[in-house]
Amino acid sequence: MKIYDSLHKTINDHLHILNDRKVLDREKKMNSLNNIYDMISNFFNSSNNEEKENFCTFFLENLYDPLNILINDEFDECRIFVLKIYFLIEKNLNNLLLDNILFKKLKNEDNFVFICTSRLKEDENNKIIEEKEDIRLKIVQFLYTILSRHKNMYQQSPTIILNIFIYLEHILSALSILLKDPYPLLKKQTCQLLYELNIQKETKEEYNKIYKDILTNLLGSLHVRKNDTREAIIKCLKIITCLKTNRNSLHNVIECFKKLCKTNISNNVILEMINCIEMWILNIKDLNNVEKAKLIFIIFLCMNLKIVPCTIKRCYDVIENICNDLYKQNTNNRDHLKNNEHILYTFKNCGKNEKNNYEEEYNNLLNIEKMEDIYDIFFKNINYIFTFSLNKISNSVHNFFCEIKKELYYEIISYEKSCLFDSNEELFGIITLFLLLTHKNSFYFIKHILSFIYKSYISFKYLNYPSTPLLIDDLLFVLHENIKNQHEQNYSYQYESFLYLSKQVYVILICGYLMPIELCIMEIAKMIFDENDVERILTKFYLFNDKNENYKEFSSNIIETKNYYIEEMNEKFVQEKKINNKHNNYNNINNNNEYIFLNKNFQTYLQKCYNDLRKQANQPFIIERPCSDKEKKHEFYSNDHLLLHNKNNDIGNNTNIIINKIDERKLNSIFFQYNNVEDKNIKQTDEKNIKQTDEKNIKLNDEKNIKLNDEKNIKLNDEKNIKLNDEKNIICYPLNEYDKNTSIIYQNKKILLIILSQILGGYYVKKYSQNNKKEHVFNEECINFVFYLIHENIIYENNDSYPYILITLKHVIHIIEKECKKYTNILFHFLIILQTNPNFCSHSQINNLMEEIEKYGETKKIYFYNYEYYYFIKNINNIINLNDFDNFKYHIDILNILLCNISNDILNKYSKELMNFFYLIINKELNSLIKLEFLLFLNLFISRKKNVSTFFFKNGKDILKNILLPLCTWKTGLSEAQTRKSVLFCIRELFINNVLHVDIFKNNILIQNLICVLKSQIDDTWNHENREISIYICSYIVKYVTNNNIILDLLDYLIKLLDDSNISIRICTTTGIHSIFQNKNLVLSKEKCEHIFPLLFLHMDDDYEDVSKNIFYILKIAKGIDKDIFIKHAKNSSECSHHAKSYKNLLMNEV
Repeated sequence: MKIYDSLHKTINDHLHILNDRKVLDREKKMNSLNNIYDMISNFFNSSNNEEKENFCTFFLENLYDPLNILINDEFDECRIFVLKIYFLIEKNLNNLLLDNILFKKLKNEDNFVFICTSRLKEDENNKIIEEKEDIRLKIVQFLYTILSRHKNMYQQSPTIILNIFIYLEHILSALSILLKDPYPLLKKQTCQLLYELNIQKETKEEYNKIYKDILTNLLGSLHVRKNDTREAIIKCLKIITCLKTNRNSLHNVIECFKKLCKTNISNNVILEMINCIEMWILNIKDLNNVEKAKLIFIIFLCMNLKIVPCTIKRCYDVIENICNDLYKQNTNNRDHLKNNEHILYTFKNCGKNEKNNYEEEYNNLLNIEKMEDIYDIFFKNINYIFTFSLNKISNSVHNFFCEIKKELYYEIISYEKSCLFDSNEELFGIITLFLLLTHKNSFYFIKHILSFIYKSYISFKYLNYPSTPLLIDDLLFVLHENIKNQHEQNYSYQYESFLYLSKQVYVILICGYLMPIELCIMEIAKMIFDENDVERILTKFYLFNDKNENYKEFSSNIIETKNYYIEEMNEKFVQEKKINNKHNNYNNINNNNEYIFLNKNFQTYLQKCYNDLRKQANQPFIIERPCSDKEKKHEFYSNDHLLLHNKNNDIGNNTNIIINKIDERKLNSIFFQYNNVEDKNIKQTDEKNIKQTDEKNIKLNDEKNIKLNDEKNIKLNDEKNIKLNDEKNIICYPLNEYDKNTSIIYQNKKILLIILSQILGGYYVKKYSQNNKKEHVFNEECINFVFYLIHENIIYENNDSYPYILITLKHVIHIIEKECKKYTNILFHFLIILQTNPNFCSHSQINNLMEEIEKYGETKKIYFYNYEYYYFIKNINNIINLNDFDNFKYHIDILNILLCNISNDILNKYSKELMNFFYLIINKELNSLIKLEFLLFLNLFISRKKNVSTFFFKNGKDILKNILLPLCTWKTGLSEAQTRKSVLFCIRELFINNVLHVDIFKNNILIQNLICVLKSQIDDTWNHENREISIYICSYIVKYVTNNNIILDLLDYLIKLLDDSNISIRICTTTGIHSIFQNKNLVLSKEKCEHIFPLLFLHMDDDYEDVSKNIFYILKIAKGIDKDIFIKHAKNSSECSHHAKSYKNLLMNEV
């Protein structure tokens, strides 16, 4: 005891100073505390265990109470030193501090733990008593230290009597307040202390309010910037949220987690969130499907953040763990899908398919030497683009997601709506996961997925970029990592935009791979036609496919039903046409399964198209009245069938027959089975949730009502129950209810055709996958319905969508393969239209597809061109709208394509029809743009040397006299000048290409008229280009004119132009005069020579050497006409320019 006596005597003086309230000197107190600290420290350095136990008694008797007083001292330094002394004791006494000191006195006012905790609470002014942040931190650290030591003791010796949890309520109250502290390190330490408290075992009712406050303050603290603090907060939330009293706040926690995912991409924070979700789903027993979906959605959201792959792998592992555990708990799931262990296999589980001849031909067309299996590439790209690797999906995962799929997708679209003006790139990965994990049971949501894709394309800045179609097409057939390295070089794309587009495309491809193709196509049709009623769309489709000869009522001058000349060209090809025509003309009862796009009905298809085009020009403006459901059956939207309503003619009598036939086809349609789809699993899920909700509410009301005797309390209880129902047991409304407030007008047809092409791309992958190759056949109705959608959209207004129609046709051809033989005509028809604008569609790609069709159809493409040209030229006057420039340009481009590819025999055979069209242009007052477009077409037609010589030998004179010269009449205005310029180009091409018959130069009247028109153009001094072209034409035709009077008249006219101030005109004029002197029919009298020679010598002295040089060559010829007159005027002429003198010397030397 001597050591304690000496320690007591030494410390006693310092304790006197500390206990004396009259001592106000801070330095004295600090000095005393410092000495006490040093003495205790020295004691511990030299003491043994027995002495340490005795020290506890000494401490309680002498230091415990003074330090308890000093912890509330007004001086900050004193309070800090008190805590410093306690940390010293804790370090050296180990567990003795707990048993022999801290828990020796259990009264609150005497216990140091309680006193310290009280300093962390708020006073009556709602301010924390301990104002110093460092001291608050040290108190929390001290509490955390003794708590950790206490837990270790409790684990080692369960019989321990003393328990820190007697102060749990005070500690929790203090920590609840500290969670609001702005000091980040203190907030973090507070959360660590709270997590160590293991409050799950202490769930007394009196703590409920504190737990709610803690949860509220934890959620309010998630905005801190420090990620390690966020981790600590989330750890606390993991436990606090599981408490029964906080069950109603799960929704708020989930919403906070969603916000956190938008602003934080720390891997550790994400991992803590995932751990929370795993614990909640597995430990909160009464979770409904809505809450499960909300939690799973957060995992999806985390998986699509820019985090390391191992974190993404952990996210998916959590999903699997959850599904497996729930699967084991629910014995009913044992009956699900016993036959298949895994739903989906990726490329790692796939073998290599042996490629058939078709695939080899296809690869050759794409210039790919070694192309990996499309199925492997598909899943490799999914894993690479979305950064998560899915080897296989187990049945337990599939079953779980099938149960919550409706609620989960409701979360997805709700999230998409909440971030309407933000980047939604992460949603592509979320939807991809949703589709893959629900597998084929997600078709219920196809409409909303396609709507989301449509909206994402609208905001895509590269949508109209010229390389976008090429990239979209390549994304399916080339490994993403190979494209990635060349995205800037080959596509001029920034990587972020390239990745964004890749994700968009692959979401659509996955839809096409997983979902029923007929459902996807019908949903796209609804978007294209802006019509939600499948029955109406099918009515239009079947009406369009009706082959009844109704159109003969209008077709007095439209289509000839036979083409005997084409039949003579290819016997085999034409025999088929003959049979088809005979079938169409004489078979009144048609098979309902025959479609208008088949080769045998192609003539009827063209007939309908041409009738449509004729009626569009004269269609009146009609405001339709609303109709009832009973009238829908008899309401037809296709203008082709307005005649069905005409009850005054014979066709009206067949209306009911046609309607009944269409109704019968709709009932058997592969599309109609999805019209009223109601997912049984979704319905059962809703009913189950509603039943559980009702049972819980009844039980809750019964328990509460027993305790409540007062009407006021009953009313409050009802309000709480209503709130509970709203927050806890949210039931998803049907998605069609959600649509009522989210309607979209799908105006951009390009995007819809992108979606259609990629849906078919996904189906192509499914068809050629190893496991499904023999199972999936593209239904004939689907094929024809796709053709119908293309037919409705392959119009000139949508020419920027042509590349995606081309991709669609490519996928269709590759899917149906040998079935192409039935549809060669319509396929060629579409491909011909796609050639109208080479700025959008590559001719090489189109030609590759034509070669494919040729192989399947066993017919050369020239015969398709001939066949198409025949019907086109026969109906061209009804097809082309001369009042609509876009319509005119579109069809004149088609005509140009056909003329480039038809045989010479067909061109000559139907030259009369073509000439009639040319005359039609002349006989109407047309817009100047239409005239220019026509003249551009005519110029191209003339300049093409292949297969046109015979046509122009026969019709060239009429074209020049009756078409071109009338268009060259001089009128005021810039547009008229451009028209005359185009005419002059055409005239020049006629003569340069030598397509005109030589006898035309003997037609003096025509030549005189032509020269007269050309003179009028030369006299137009405002349009120098027209003047030059006119002189150039004169220079050419004057070589072959046989009438000397015409030649001399033109010579006199050109001689006058040598005085023109424009150098270009003077050069052209000398060229024309030189052509005149080259004409062997030129006869010059002496008087004419006396007049012309001096003028030529005079103008040889031009300032420009080119003019002098041309006149030099003219005079070389002229000297041979009359040498004496030439020498005479040569000697009399005088030249100033050096080049003129040199040319004259050359002439004189030759003489």
